[in-house]
Amino acid sequence: MRSLLAVMLLLAGAAQAAEQACFLGYSGFEEKVPHLDLEACPGGAVKPEEGFCRIALSGAEVLVYEFRHGDPEPCLARVDRYAFNDFVARFGIRYAKP
Repeated sequence: MRSLLAVMLLLAGAAQAAEQACFLGYSGFEEKVPHLDLEACPGGAVKPEEGFCRIALSGAEVLVYEFRHGDPEPCLARVDRYAFNDFVARFGIRYAKP
């Protein structure tokens, strides 16, 4: 009876882990999406202990990809799109390194 309970708890844990899978994990993003690594997220949107950001240019647009740390890998949590000039007006051309 106890072994049946242990198996049921193990399966419940596996089902819960499957429910928490990333739609887009960092490993898939890293491999498929052309981007630049950033040392800090624009505007400090994400603290380094919470996650990180990546940036890409698409014509005259800037895409900021926000990842949150997770298990087993970081998950894409948000994408912001700015016209390049709007991005520069909002965040500037320099940032303070963390």
